[in-house]
Amino acid sequence: MAFAPFDFAFLRGLVAGFALAAPVGPVAVLCMRRALSTGRLRAFLAGLGAAFADMVFGAVAGLGLGVVTTFILDHEIAIGLTGGIIVLAVGVGTFRAPAARADGAAGTGLIRRDIAATFSMAITNPATMIAAAGLFAAFAPVDMYATPMTAALLVTGVFAGSAVWWLILSGIVGTFREAFIERGLPHLNKISGTLIALSGLAVLIVVALKIIP
Repeated sequence: MAFAPFDFAFLRGLVAGFALAAPVGPVAVLCMRRALSTGRLRAFLAGLGAAFADMVFGAVAGLGLGVVTTFILDHEIAIGLTGGIIVLAVGVGTFRAPAARADGAAGTGLIRRDIAATFSMAITNPATMIAAAGLFAAFAPVDMYATPMTAALLVTGVFAGSAVWWLILSGIVGTFREAFIERGLPHLNKISGTLIALSGLAVLIVVALKIIP
C-alpha cells in the first residue's frame, strides 16, 4: 500500500533509524566505553557518527536508489573486508589504550576522531544496508524527485531515530559510571577492546568463507 506524500514520512524514518541502530555491535561497545570513561556527552557524540551512517543507508533504501544498493551488494566482500579491518584496528587500539578517567571537556579533535571511527565502522557494514532495504520494503520507497519534502522528512527521521538510540544508550550506561569507575575502570579498555576486535575478526572470517570455494 502506498503512502500519501507527507503521510508519516518522518515517523517512518524515526522507527527505521532506531531499528537500524539498536542491534548491539562494535559501535555500541565503543560508545558504552566512552560513557563509562568520559561521560554521557562524549558517548552520545560518538554515536552520532553511526547515526550519519544509518542516515546514508536509510536514504539509499528509503528513496529507492537501486544503483547504490546494487553497487554495495556487488562489492560486499571488499566492503566487508575493509569494515572488518577497521573494526579490528579500533579494537586493538582500544585494548592497548591506557585506562583513564576524563572529567573535563574533550577536545574537538578527539570528538571528531570518535565520530569518524563510528561512522567508518558503521558505513562499511553491508548487513546494515540489507537491513535498511528490508525495513523500507514494507513502506514503499519515496520518489525524491516528485516529493522532495517527503524524502527530506524520511531521511531526517532516520538520523533522528538513530540518534535517539545513542542518546538512550549513553544515558543508561552513563548512570552506572561512578559505580563502574570504582571497580572496573582499569579493565574497561581490555574488555571493550577485546569485544570490538572479536567483532572485526568475525567479519573477516565471514568474508573469508565467502571467498574460499
